Amino acid sequence: MRETTIAERYARALLDIGVERGNFEQLGRELDRVSALFKAEDLRELFRNPKFTSDDRKQVMAELLRRVMVSPVCRNFLFLLVDRDRIGLFVHVVEAYHRLSDRHAGRLRAQVTVPRRLSEPDAARLKTVLQKVTGQTVIIEQIEDPEIIGGVITRIDGKIYDGSVRAQLDALRAGLMTGA
Repeated sequence: MRETTIAERYARALLDIGVERGNFEQLGRELDRVSALFKAEDLRELFRNPKFTSDDRKQVMAELLRRVMVSPVCRNFLFLLVDRDRIGLFVHVVEAYHRLSDRHAGRLRAQVTVPRRLSEPDAARLKTVLQKVTGQTVIIEQIEDPEIIGGVITRIDGKIYDGSVRAQLDALRAGLMTGA
């Protein structure tokens, strides 16, 4: 089975519990707090390295969870991932969880690439336009890339809308080359 399929199954199971208990949004925030700890390469290596036993990993996980407040459901879920040797998929599980919980809540995430961070009013206008187009609540995640020169590249619901100056210049260049 592919990693993403396995990760999605675990994420779906946790989401189902969260929906049933009415705390799926809280569980998402808890996963994010734990995920922030997993950015350390040493920690990820410990959970991947076969020389560390399941008990070693559980001890490390218990120590991590003392630093980050999580509910018993989240705690048990993380220990389940350790027990089943799936903790290496944690990052994928978190991504799948957010994707599934967004779908459940009627939200879409829009990844917006801009040359420099949008001002609050510009981001609000873009969000309003995207919400009108999609008919759903939109969460904007900004990525800065000065190479696009100007404009915006929007990735939403599997589609890419490239309104960057770089794309327009590339199209103009291609048109000039074929017309020459």
